[in-house]
Amino acid sequence: MVDNRYATALVIAAVLSVLASVYLSVSVGSPHWYRYTSPPVHAEHNATELRALQEEFLDGEFDEKTASDALFRMNGTLGLWWRCVQTHLDAHWYKEHDPQMVLECVSFTPSQQFTPKYKEPGNHNSGEDMIRTCLCSLATVCCFLAGMDLLHRVSMLPDRVDASLGWSLYLALIASPLYMMSAALLVWAARSHSQTYDRMAVYRVA
Repeated sequence: MVDNRYATALVIAAVLSVLASVYLSVSVGSPHWYRYTSPPVHAEHNATELRALQEEFLDGEFDEKTASDALFRMNGTLGLWWRCVQTHLDAHWYKEHDPQMVLECVSFTPSQQFTPKYKEPGNHNSGEDMIRTCLCSLATVCCFLAGMDLLHRVSMLPDRVDASLGWSLYLALIASPLYMMSAALLVWAARSHSQTYDRMAVYRVA
């Protein structure tokens, strides 16, 4: 007969593992790991400039400086596999008091994930920044945060632009300790009880 403590540990470990998997799967596919809050645009010149930046961001070849400038200035959000900016279909949206903006996203292709990063973003003659190239290409929470910090050190953020962590990044951060707790419970139960678990006992505890 299996001790209820070990059966309970197995059930709790399974629940924690499932929760962590759900949190991680949701966060990995989300573009809300990091976000920028930009000041509103009320001038036609600035609106035209942003429209050109938007078109290059969505349709042009990937360029780190162009992508970063668009994220900084257009309330951008960034994920492991997505980068998004807020846009509007109306050419005169900047004249509206409270325009309704939409989020337009572009996915990172596998080749773009490993695109070289330069010491001066967008300047190929400045030399490759190996640390940022390697860190930004690794799909892990710590490397993502380190890559963002390094990008901000070599980029000039526009005035009144705020950067903050997104909700999906918090989900990824939560998933890690849940996995660790699940593993700890499984290791404890395995070492404390050498016999095979009785499935019926586990079912009764659950």
